[in-house]
Amino acid sequence: MYSVLITLLTLLGTMEAPNSTLEVEITNIKKVDGSLRVALYKPTTEKFGTAKPDFHKVIPVGKSGKIIFKFELEPGDYAIALYHDINNNNQLDKNMVGYPKEPFGFSNNFRPVLSAPNFKDCAFKVSGASKSISITLID
Repeated sequence: MYSVLITLLTLLGTMEAPNSTLEVEITNIKKVDGSLRVALYKPTTEKFGTAKPDFHKVIPVGKSGKIIFKFELEPGDYAIALYHDINNNNQLDKNMVGYPKEPFGFSNNFRPVLSAPNFKDCAFKVSGASKSISITLID
């Protein structure tokens, strides 16, 4: 009996936290061309949006309106930056002053004024079995 209890405690001590499902709804999709390029970040010391994302997805845009997709994640803090790559050239096209020419968005529907957001502006917590967020694209 004692050895069974030790084995059970050892197994419980090595188990990882259960994954959570993050459901992301993207709204305000106006063009049925290209793809959504979604980058999901964990907290980092590097500048948010310029660091390599911890997770990413490329989602073909086949309809206007909204698209819903999911990530399976460990509980924790995250932030999302995304853009609608209308011409599928794998980059966010910008005008002469550096403002995006393609629709983009951030978690918490953060709307930048003079500079890109930092992680805290866009951070949200994933815990429990599931979490849903919505991001509206900025034209």
